[in-house]
Amino acid sequence: MVWRGIALAVMLALSLALIGCGGSADEETPAEVAETPAPAGEADSGGLVGLVEHLRDKSFQLWDVYNTHDPNALEAFYSDDYWEEEKESLRSNMQPFKDRGLIFTAEETAPPKEIAPGKWEIRHTARYPGGEVKMVFVYEEFVGEWLLTYLKPE
Repeated sequence: MVWRGIALAVMLALSLALIGCGGSADEETPAEVAETPAPAGEADSGGLVGLVEHLRDKSFQLWDVYNTHDPNALEAFYSDDYWEEEKESLRSNMQPFKDRGLIFTAEETAPPKEIAPGKWEIRHTARYPGGEVKMVFVYEEFVGEWLLTYLKPE
């Protein structure tokens, strides 16, 4: 959660700078106008900051579920269409890890960023005994829930 503290410190510093330049912290800035709402069912803990944290958490939860070696448990992370397209591939790709009992340890290598309106990307590197994989996750919102519509190695 260090990133949350850094983000809040940056927001505070920008507010102070705005006030120092003769503006007001109460004035609406372009960043506030374009702010993305927090995911449904979640308290708005900073709008855009809350969304970024949600996508980070969700991506790490995906690795936790992947480490159970149960591909069906991953369905909750995917949009319906993308799940139908990828489920057989996930099963076959997961089998060698299941057979060897390998576990992934993931780290974020690029923070969540909006790559198109309503479409967010995050990158991770996941290490396992004997190797690593660099992944690109793309999330889109479906009825208030952020789901994967793309997940591929870099």
